[in-house]
Amino acid sequence: MLDSVTIFTKGGLVLYHHTNGPSGSAEGEEGGASGVDAVNSFIGGVLLDRNKMAKVKSRKRAVLPGPGASTIAEWDEDGDWIILALYPEVMANHGTGSAWVKERLLPCTLKEFSLFYDSATASQVQVQVQVGLVDQGNAAAAPPTVLAPDRTVFDPAFQALLRRSEALGRKAAMELGDAQGDDADAEDESNESAKRKQTATKKKGKEQRVWHDGNAKITKSALARLNRSKDTGAGNIDSIEAAVAEDSRALAEARAAYLPEDGEIPLWEEEEELVDEDDPDSSSEGGWGSSLKGIFEQMSGNKVLTARDLEAPLVEMQRMLTSKNVASDIATQICDGIRDKLVGKRLQSFSRVKTAVRQALEAAIAKLLKPAHNREVDVLRSVVTKRERGTGGLFTKAQPVRPYVIVMVGINGVGKSTSLAKIAYYLKCNGCNPLIAACDTFRSGAVEQLNVHANCLDVPLYHKGYAKDPSAVAKSAIAHATQEGHDVVLVDTAGRMQNNVPLMKALSKLVVENQPDLVLFVCEALVGNDGMDQLQMFEKALISGGHKRQIDGVVLTKFDTVSDKVGAALTLTQLSGAPVIFVGTGQKYNHLKKLSVPSVIQSLFS
Repeated sequence: MLDSVTIFTKGGLVLYHHTNGPSGSAEGEEGGASGVDAVNSFIGGVLLDRNKMAKVKSRKRAVLPGPGASTIAEWDEDGDWIILALYPEVMANHGTGSAWVKERLLPCTLKEFSLFYDSATASQVQVQVQVGLVDQGNAAAAPPTVLAPDRTVFDPAFQALLRRSEALGRKAAMELGDAQGDDADAEDESNESAKRKQTATKKKGKEQRVWHDGNAKITKSALARLNRSKDTGAGNIDSIEAAVAEDSRALAEARAAYLPEDGEIPLWEEEEELVDEDDPDSSSEGGWGSSLKGIFEQMSGNKVLTARDLEAPLVEMQRMLTSKNVASDIATQICDGIRDKLVGKRLQSFSRVKTAVRQALEAAIAKLLKPAHNREVDVLRSVVTKRERGTGGLFTKAQPVRPYVIVMVGINGVGKSTSLAKIAYYLKCNGCNPLIAACDTFRSGAVEQLNVHANCLDVPLYHKGYAKDPSAVAKSAIAHATQEGHDVVLVDTAGRMQNNVPLMKALSKLVVENQPDLVLFVCEALVGNDGMDQLQMFEKALISGGHKRQIDGVVLTKFDTVSDKVGAALTLTQLSGAPVIFVGTGQKYNHLKKLSVPSVIQSLFS
């Protein structure tokens, strides 16, 4: 059993101390006193002793002599923090051993405490702002006056990590013992095995693998041989949920990574405006107007503009647009729109030229981003409208209504699951009651990943485990959501390359049989014009399966990584007719927004 675990800074401040003495995690009685003495012995005899530290620094393990049995000290470091575990030397040679302390307990505890420490210190700063100890403007940079948070709050989390780490250590020790026993048995049976080989009349060759061509019907026995999962029955579903629920550390890390902080405004609620360095109220440098100034500053004379006056500036503007990944014909459309707006106008100064150019840009880009009338998509309005249709009249009893169904499709690794979770968060924040359907029954870990998102969002997850028909799972999820009163179902599908014919047929089957209200294609913003090929192949697969609606909208992920090269978004929208519904600009659930005209202009001309 561990004697103690302590987290302290290299400056000597103790941030957390846990001891298994009579006083638990408190430091008041003999257990706490002996723990503090052992920590002081480690600091004085190891940490501050250069000769001793040079010998044990690589292993981060030292033996501390004591009046009775010796004590083992193991530690880990992260920046200015040190975490130290002390336990009797006898523990290293008996029972479960001590490898789990250094391999799992110390790094996991240090990582979890770091999240706890950041949250606690942020709360302390808010309290100091409220009482007037720190100015509101300096709150972000000002450190809290109390650097050590309440240690008792972290005790339950540490106890869970301790139990989890010790259980894994016990399991590893048992497996090691079984392996050693198997080696001994194998040695005893070696002679008999050799005799069996000698008496064998014919050596058995490698078993021939039977390949499936995708046309014949797959039998249950063939499917069972192909299934490599540990449990394909009902227990598989329970084991998935139990695995995620058991690892509370993973859930805590996911919440810290994905959930927004208290009071943080979602990006979809923020109003975007053009930043101009000439604006006296703006401190930004290199705003969108600086690029236009070099192009149009020679046109500031008091004269009526002609097409010839605009020829050279618009050629330069078209070159600038194509350098930002805008397709040549799209750049021509933008320049033609500006020409139509400016020809025949009398502009007396550059400020008026800039205003006219801005208005022309907004009109041209708005026309590109806005699809045809029958392709307009407002997810929230559509969900609410369908929900209200089923509420019934004043004297009519409401009947269960099929929820609004959204299917997310795309190639591997583009962020479909995370985007689905962001949209679920967006809908829930706006009063909807979503349900997530895990229809990626192909990729290992897909259901567990969605389960983590569902737990973070406090949104129910419907799944049937793995090796199931995705279309049947989606159908069952929609029926379940109808009975439970959910107004929207978000269906996650397996990622597939656009040229994988069998998987594309399976996707077409899911869409045709379940008739979703919205099919969203998820694509990375940084793939450039290759996204157009992906979208066209997905639409072709859906049409070939009997689905005539095509892709309804596009979700661009990693939009914050493309810098100013947003031209691919314009090209994708214009050539496909599918509007860009959302763009993801970060990892958190609230990092989701609509592709607005001001943001596009700012990116193109900044």
